[in-house]
Amino acid sequence: MENYSTFDLIPIFARGSGVTLMVASISIIFAFIIGLLCSIALFYKVPILKPIVHAYIEFFRNTPSIIQAYFIFYGLPKIAIQFNSYTSSILVLSLLGGAYMCEAIYSGIKAISPTQLDLAKAMGLSKFNTIVYLIIPQAISTSIAAINNNSIFLSKEVSAMKIILLPEIVYQAFAIISLRADLILPVAALTVISYLVILLPMSYLFSLLERKIRFAEFGS
Repeated sequence: MENYSTFDLIPIFARGSGVTLMVASISIIFAFIIGLLCSIALFYKVPILKPIVHAYIEFFRNTPSIIQAYFIFYGLPKIAIQFNSYTSSILVLSLLGGAYMCEAIYSGIKAISPTQLDLAKAMGLSKFNTIVYLIIPQAISTSIAAINNNSIFLSKEVSAMKIILLPEIVYQAFAIISLRADLILPVAALTVISYLVILLPMSYLFSLLERKIRFAEFGS
């Protein structure tokens, strides 16, 4: 590390970026699924699930992800439940993201006209088919911008997982600076570049998806 140049740091940040992208991608997928299921449970006012979903959302929205990660990674082994840093990170971020995704998707569901739901019932559609063919497509269409924002937020929250030794971008940056404080400027620059390489394409893809959805809705 003593003889490292700026160019020698690039492979380290490339590996950290790969970890960040992998954990973020998996977490976003799981968060979306959790958020979708929870929003449907809220919409249909499922007696047992509704209070549980509300409690889950309030807990994960109002506690820091660092504390959540610390509890899962360091606390659960005390009761013989142990996960590695990758699994712990995905678990925390999926549950955190699920809480935010639920609110976004639920807002989209509530925007659906009651007339459409009555029409679906009059046509004899089962509850399952109503969810699959009416509720989900329209809810996603309405909330795609919020889903985009939540996905970017979740990707940046991967940096908090350095507390449980996940070798992501910020963890690598801190590790290098702890050994070579004189490299702080190139390390900071590579950290910013790494996030831009991940987040700018993600933002562009979601924007493209949003435009395609709007075009399908309005034809313009």
